[in-house]
Amino acid sequence: MSLLENLKKNNILVKPNAKNRWEIIEEMVDLAVKNKEISHDDAETVKNALIEREKSMSTGIGNGVAIPHCSTSKVHNIITVMALTPKGLNFEAIDNEPVKIVILLIVPKDKLTQHIKTLANIAKMMSDASLRKNLLELKTSDSILKTLKNYSLT
Repeated sequence: MSLLENLKKNNILVKPNAKNRWEIIEEMVDLAVKNKEISHDDAETVKNALIEREKSMSTGIGNGVAIPHCSTSKVHNIITVMALTPKGLNFEAIDNEPVKIVILLIVPKDKLTQHIKTLANIAKMMSDASLRKNLLELKTSDSILKTLKNYSLT
């Protein structure tokens, strides 16, 4: 599974308000609820699963990227939300650099293989320095999706 297969235009935050990793996770889940990807009743459970995963080990993979993720029985399809924070947030990433690109991944409990493949795909894409730089210069969801699509064609 690739990032593009699951990322929808309305699930991209170009100007999040979050000041730390806990707030960005909350803001991203709230966006998924607003877009009816997660039911309002399940939002707290999903947030708690993401926060517990993050507390066990930071999902900051380095190079300014974090992939907070969890698997839960509260969703039936993979949900992806992206946020760009050019100023950066402290995610206690493995390289101790601030995180500027956050890709939230929520996967159904019964899709472990897809979960692993999607995480690997995102990590591979985000290892490209020019892609990361380009994404951080963009201001709209449309331009972000177009850039990701163009990248995946190369």
